[in-house]
Amino acid sequence: MQIVNSSISFGRFEGSGPRQSSTDVGIPAAIASATALLTGFNVQFSSDDGDHHLGNLDVRLAAALLTSTSVRVTATFGLRDWSGSWDDRYEGQIFFAVVGE
Repeated sequence: MQIVNSSISFGRFEGSGPRQSSTDVGIPAAIASATALLTGFNVQFSSDDGDHHLGNLDVRLAAALLTSTSVRVTATFGLRDWSGSWDDRYEGQIFFAVVGE
């Protein structure tokens, strides 16, 4: 079993959501399957956008084996208040571990 920790950052954004970003994670030894496990997150409404109540937080991970030593992890992230629209600036970082066998 191989375990590699990593993260994906989402810069300040507004106008739509949730959004996705991917990163390729190198694995030190050959594997045949992999999954990504959420280990934490740091998310916020951007400090220059005022105070907001949390209405919806969407954090998801998906992993795809590219080669026996490379896994593509895609993170989905969205944060909004109770307005029902993605009109507030938000940002964050999603932390995960890739587990491969």
